[in-house]
Amino acid sequence: MKLYGEAGLRPIESFHRTSVSGVKDNGKTVQFDDGREYDADLIVLATGYKQYFPFLDESIKEEYGHASDRTSNGEYTLDEDGLPSEHFIVSQARPRLAFIGFVRPNVGAIPPISELQVMWWLCRLNGQIIKPLELPSGVTRSYMLLGAKYPYGVDFGNYMHRVAEDIGAAPALSTLAGSEAPFRALYTYCLGQSMIPLFRLQGPFASKVCWQVVTDELWQVCMKRGWAENFGLVAVLWISLWMNLAACLLEIIWCLCVLRRPRLFSRYY
Repeated sequence: MKLYGEAGLRPIESFHRTSVSGVKDNGKTVQFDDGREYDADLIVLATGYKQYFPFLDESIKEEYGHASDRTSNGEYTLDEDGLPSEHFIVSQARPRLAFIGFVRPNVGAIPPISELQVMWWLCRLNGQIIKPLELPSGVTRSYMLLGAKYPYGVDFGNYMHRVAEDIGAAPALSTLAGSEAPFRALYTYCLGQSMIPLFRLQGPFASKVCWQVVTDELWQVCMKRGWAENFGLVAVLWISLWMNLAACLLEIIWCLCVLRRPRLFSRYY
């Protein structure tokens, strides 16, 4: 396969699934494990990064602990500086020191997460946070990825909703159904991505412009997937709905018969 750049440039060879064995002394000839060589104009080392905050005092970093990348065996290998406890944004001791954009989503993107984190942080500074449930000992938050490669890997949609719930910005179905285009709003919310306009339909940062974005621009994005893919997503949605209803019924029975206390439908951690 050949990849071409601008007109007049020579073709760039593609070396799929081939490891680099070294670079010659001339600094431009790359050698691959299969014996091929390629004279590169530019070599980019995409090695990833470690999370370090050398500008912070050690006493501050000690408050947040130390994070690590975890191996498949559950062992830590690559040490990193930690993040604060409240949604990995701030700590109770230092609410004015915010860490924006450091969580790592499984899908989606960091920019919309960062924007919602800023919204949450502003509400946190103004005392407008709806107090979340205390996290029981040994229980991890629902948005953490199982078997995460990264210590701060989160499920994009779950994380966005849990953060938005703290500031009353997660739209209720009744809110969506009461819009001028209820079907479009509900469909975009249920089968679209967790984009920022959805969390500005209600709450402290509500905007009429975002209603237009949800029922027009984001709706059009959903429709571009085609009818076949949308039909499949609707089918999966209904299956998931009935599975969740069955799980709720089992939870009710378990709480009433085993726990003998009516702690039902607790908010996600």
